[in-house]
Amino acid sequence: MAPAGAALSQEPPPPRYESRNLYGMTGLIDMPTARVQPDAELGFTSSYFGGFMRNTLSFQVLPRVEAAFRYSIIEDFFPADDLFDRSFDIKILLSDESRYFPAVALGLRDFLGTGIYSSEYFVATKEVAPGLQVTGGLGWGRLSGTGNFENPLGYFSNRFKTRGGSNGTGKVNVGEFFRGPDMGGFAGVEWRPSFLDGLALKAEYSTDAYLREQQNSSFDPKIPFNFGAEYRVNDWFSLGAYAMYGSEFGVRASIGLNPTRLNGPRDLDPGPTPMTVRPPIDNAASPELGAVVVERIGPGPALGSDAGLEATLLSGSTEGARWAKAPTRLRPGAECPVDDALDVDAELGVIDGVTFLDSSGAPLCSVLLRETGRRYVEGKRVLVGSYDTSWANDPANAAALTDALSQTLDADRVTLVSADIEGTRARVEIANPTYNAAPQAIGRTARAMANVLPPSVEDFEITLLESDLPTTTILLRRARLEAAVEEPDAERTSWVDAELLSAEPSGGSFLPEFDPDAYPTFSWFLSPALPLNLFDPDSPLRADLQLVAGGELKVARGLGLNAAVSKSLLNGFDDITRTSDSVLPRVRSDFAKYLKQGDPGIDRLTGDYLFKVTPETYGRVSLGYLERMFGGVSGEVLWKPSTQDWGLGLEVNYVAQRDFDMLFGFQDYDVVTGHASVYWDTGWHGMEVQIDAGRYLAGDWGGTFTLTRRFANGWEIGGFFTLTDVPFDEYGEGSFDKGIRLTIPFAWGLPYETRSRLDMNIRPLTRDGGARLSVANRLYPIVQEVDRGDLRADWGHFWR
Repeated sequence: MAPAGAALSQEPPPPRYESRNLYGMTGLIDMPTARVQPDAELGFTSSYFGGFMRNTLSFQVLPRVEAAFRYSIIEDFFPADDLFDRSFDIKILLSDESRYFPAVALGLRDFLGTGIYSSEYFVATKEVAPGLQVTGGLGWGRLSGTGNFENPLGYFSNRFKTRGGSNGTGKVNVGEFFRGPDMGGFAGVEWRPSFLDGLALKAEYSTDAYLREQQNSSFDPKIPFNFGAEYRVNDWFSLGAYAMYGSEFGVRASIGLNPTRLNGPRDLDPGPTPMTVRPPIDNAASPELGAVVVERIGPGPALGSDAGLEATLLSGSTEGARWAKAPTRLRPGAECPVDDALDVDAELGVIDGVTFLDSSGAPLCSVLLRETGRRYVEGKRVLVGSYDTSWANDPANAAALTDALSQTLDADRVTLVSADIEGTRARVEIANPTYNAAPQAIGRTARAMANVLPPSVEDFEITLLESDLPTTTILLRRARLEAAVEEPDAERTSWVDAELLSAEPSGGSFLPEFDPDAYPTFSWFLSPALPLNLFDPDSPLRADLQLVAGGELKVARGLGLNAAVSKSLLNGFDDITRTSDSVLPRVRSDFAKYLKQGDPGIDRLTGDYLFKVTPETYGRVSLGYLERMFGGVSGEVLWKPSTQDWGLGLEVNYVAQRDFDMLFGFQDYDVVTGHASVYWDTGWHGMEVQIDAGRYLAGDWGGTFTLTRRFANGWEIGGFFTLTDVPFDEYGEGSFDKGIRLTIPFAWGLPYETRSRLDMNIRPLTRDGGARLSVANRLYPIVQEVDRGDLRADWGHFWR
């Protein structure tokens, strides 16, 4: 037996890699297991056998919840025609594996879709020997085709004895769950031999008889057994080959990414300039703390006290320090009762310092007990110190300091927008075009201010601008930064010492500031684009390489003219032949006409004004060609305090449908549309909720629910659905609007900092019900990453 100390010193075992099945979920070959992927794992799986192609995007939504969206092509499902099927799966881990009991999971396959693969199951998995795990489960629907027996739930209600076929509508099939005359029992085994890392051998008994697929195709399963071998090439790529049902050969390839796992080298950018610490000043003490400040840090409370301590109170305004005030019966000028500080510490718990008051109630002395108390006292000393402020009498000095600060920040790739420098306080506004984490820009700014500004400047006010909007103001004390910079807990200390406020409107008003020295300015871009057209039955994937050019003419802060035009280089959408069959106003389903006729076209041509009404209230007005299909006027108001994890928004638009050539003309259709919105950062596993209710482009009324998991490094993965007063049959195929949102920050995979990111909305279908206007500069996405919750999550970047 190894010594206990040696066992404790060993590294924890690496996380187990869980393989995927042909459905792209964690499983055996065609059957599921009770395993799940590591938290936040994002996977793409493509598999094929017997004329069945499955492409699956899966995500470990929570440590116990795995979900997937699948696009399948089933050859000859119909007489002389293929089926292009979309479906959603979910699996919930009910209990973890223990020494004596297996892991148990509940799963729903194709619970939202046409129902072709619809099935439900309970499954258990147990590792019975190192590298060897066995699985057994019970299934309904598709998973009751072989090895079946009578559905026991039918004894409780006759409704469980029947099960309908595929609905073809894309609705949630709640009424079919766990129903059917039979229930099947499946099983399997997976072995990972120790002699070859990454290899897995699998065998399973399948209860899917593929009855529908056999009617028109040549697929003919001989036996209900499957066998396979898989190889994990590295942390993100795996391959598998399988013998399927005694008659077919199958293959699978899976790619896995994880937002919480670094990808590639990091920190290749230049590091920050070290902070310059000011020269010491006279050892003056604050009148609040007494004329003498001494230190007494001991192992425990003193045995007794003869100072005559009376009531002992904790002060509530010590900027992060736990500070006690202890009245005594000692006369003014008496010797400081240093040892009694430990009694106060024992009485109140862990405190950072104590100020003793003499019999007249005046401060007699203060005793420091911990490092936080030391930093608090150092800050008080600075306030009564003797740093020279005469330099502030000459305005030219402030101008020179502003120029020097701007140059220093430019070298750190932070933009200084404005500065107001006084004798003891400096206020700056900065834009962060570079760093994915806003605290990194804040930290670089604080260091630059400490290195450039005179020693007398003690208070730093740093306001973050996003799209010219002042969002959050961070108040920092220079003395505390200097004291914390060399401390091992510098991250925690700097966060505790910081104060966050909702930033004031620029110039104290929501009106634009026409500054002839700063405006007008012009910026432009020229970049490639790769728009995709997905899930058309004639061609499930189309792409078109485009060239997009645009620019912005800014005439005042927040006020500018924006334009973007695009030109196709490959004409990848010219072969789209399907036409809309919608009975609703065709606000989205005529997208193919815009793709083909709008080349070249004006993607956007707008005048925009973004402003603040109050420190907590933002506003936006946009006028012009707002998006590819609609133009008009859009107005929005957002109430979102920086210190709060939720906000409220209201948007109203009057728009008309643009001509298909995407130039300057309009069609006859116009509509008033708008939404009231609630935004909530739950603080639980990075989950954010957004609820929008109002009128959509087709004139329908309803609401959209969006659930997104956001990560500190900028990744966002979520899903949404919209229900309106349009009946499912009038909406058409899919029944209602739904989809997946995915944001991938480029900085996650690059060795340098950038705020660029890839945003994707994946919709199984493009229909007209529940369609919302696409506006380029909605307010909440602009401000959501710089509130207290996000800054706290990213504060570890402050000193980088």
